[in-house]
Amino acid sequence: MPEEAKHKPVKYDAGVEQIITDVIGNLLNQYPGLLESERIRFSSLKEDSGIAFYPVSGAKVMTESKDVLGKVSQQCNYPFYVVYRTATDSENSKRDIKEFLDKLGDWIDMQPVIIEGQTYQLKSYPKLSDNREIKEISVTDVASPETPNENGVQDWVIGISFKYQKTFYRNK
Repeated sequence: MPEEAKHKPVKYDAGVEQIITDVIGNLLNQYPGLLESERIRFSSLKEDSGIAFYPVSGAKVMTESKDVLGKVSQQCNYPFYVVYRTATDSENSKRDIKEFLDKLGDWIDMQPVIIEGQTYQLKSYPKLSDNREIKEISVTDVASPETPNENGVQDWVIGISFKYQKTFYRNK
């Protein structure tokens, strides 16, 4: 196999992080399972509580195609985690946190979820700018606990993949 085929450079959709961060934050905060006082923040948790989302990497270009007219279509992925931090050691609270994250994952994947006896389903994804379109948001890692800290604080984490398509024209 030729050397260049083995080591294809990783490409990123540069400059899109703020756009995606805003869209993800707004979308996550529409989740009907949030209490009125709760908010899912970007990369910001209190020492012993809170809910936040953290990017895993930048927006990677997974595939790229170009037609004879110079139209480029990139399939991109922006992976992130939602982290639910708690200081509680109650088995019921831990079960509730796992259920919260699992339902959040189902909801953001446009599956119906039942919250307090009512069914909710996300019907469409928000629009992106600059010729980008969300194709899928799905769970990549199910909700699971991390090892508690010495002070008993524990993070519960769910992995999510934000896939979108970017289309533009590249000069020849």
